Amino acid sequence: MEKSKSYNFAILTYFLIVICFVLLRLLSSFGLLSFLGGAGDFVFTAVVQIGLLFCGSIFLFSAFKKQRPKHTFSQFGVRKVSWKVIWLSVALGVVVFFLNTFVSATFNGLIELFGYEHSSGTPITSYSFGSLVLNLIFTALLPGICEEIAHRGMLLRSLTPMGAWKAILLSSLLFGLLHLNIEQFFYATIIGIFLGVLTMMSNSIVPAMIVHFMNNALSTYLLFSRVNGLPFGKVVAWVDGLLSSSIFIGMILSVLLICALSYLLVFLTRKIFQNRFKDDIELVQRQFNRDLIRQSYLLDVEKAKLGGDIELQKDALLLEKLKEFIASEDILQEEKFKPSKYAKVLSWVTLGLGVIITIFTFVWGVL
Repeated sequence: MEKSKSYNFAILTYFLIVICFVLLRLLSSFGLLSFLGGAGDFVFTAVVQIGLLFCGSIFLFSAFKKQRPKHTFSQFGVRKVSWKVIWLSVALGVVVFFLNTFVSATFNGLIELFGYEHSSGTPITSYSFGSLVLNLIFTALLPGICEEIAHRGMLLRSLTPMGAWKAILLSSLLFGLLHLNIEQFFYATIIGIFLGVLTMMSNSIVPAMIVHFMNNALSTYLLFSRVNGLPFGKVVAWVDGLLSSSIFIGMILSVLLICALSYLLVFLTRKIFQNRFKDDIELVQRQFNRDLIRQSYLLDVEKAKLGGDIELQKDALLLEKLKEFIASEDILQEEKFKPSKYAKVLSWVTLGLGVIITIFTFVWGVL
């Protein structure tokens, strides 16, 4: 019953978030925030990220389930991780950024073959350090936290009873569609799948938050580096030039780079999983040791009161505890997962809405 409620309320919450997001995008495209000038984009991002994705996911979900937001944070997998996992996640973020660069370039090239024209913004001639800091906050830090809370926290965790891979794929597809942009849909979905796997393997959404932040932050810093002629931008530009200098050379180098980056991706992810497995073993050992100490104390008390063979008492007590454990309803009875019909309908409606708007960006370039 509890799992079904989480599923139903997560879908309902996300549906309301998507509806509000689409309405805001429509109003914004009609100049709702034009009076704010250059600050309009930052205000829009703050409202969407903090107001909808973060507060909407936490407080709406908590209100529907009638539980405290603190419990919701725990349910969403916001758990502390070790410094080792943090640094491994930072390294993963760098790998994901470069893989994302190659994958998105390939996908953008494919959709160009079907006549899609990329939006060409105003060329940037100056990029101050203050603008870099603002962009890092609004395009890297906020999405890294808020989008992960909504997708790898609320959606992935609540959809897990339907099956781990189904939950990962559905939450990733919704994550890609939420960008409402054909250029971002493909690689956002791919990254979403990886972040879902990472969240499952680490048992926390913190690594996914870090990887998400690093990917967006490096993309933001790359533009800053190119405009200001910094080494990072020059190196990436040199690699781009090398890959595009010859089709044959470009294909070979691309395959080699993707293979190397994929190996690093798997290697670092396994390290995070091994660290989680080690932590789980240590936690079980600590709990087992505490139980042993407690049982020994109780047996000593019983021996002092009644006397007799301590080993027989220990065997009898352990046997009794084992019977209680086996008879426990939590062990014998698996909670049945039955999502409501309206939740299933809302799932398809949300997917359909995202698909329609994403197609609009491909055909008409709207939103």
